[in-house]
Amino acid sequence: MTFTEDNIEIFIRENKDRFNKYDPSTYHDTNFLIKLHDKFKQFISIVSYLVKVFIVTLIIFTISICLWNSYLRKDRQDITLKQKIENIIYFKK
Repeated sequence: MTFTEDNIEIFIRENKDRFNKYDPSTYHDTNFLIKLHDKFKQFISIVSYLVKVFIVTLIIFTISICLWNSYLRKDRQDITLKQKIENIIYFKK
C-alpha cells in the first residue's frame, strides 16, 4: 500500500483512539532536552575550529597581499601603492 496524504489522514482518523491512549514516558522531556543539548554541544565544538580557520585564512591573505605588493608586482618600481591611493584621493577632489 502506498501512502498518500489521503490514506494517512484516513488512517489517523480511523485509529484516533489508539493514538490518544499513548502516554509518553515521564522522562520524555528530560531525554529530549539531553539530546538537544548534545546536538547543540556538537555544533559549539565545531565553531572554535571554524574561527581558527578564518583567522589563519585572514593572516595568509594579508601576508600574500603584502608580498605581492612588495616583490611580485610588475610596476612596483614605478609608483608605490601609497602614491596610487594618494593620486586617487587627489583626483577625486
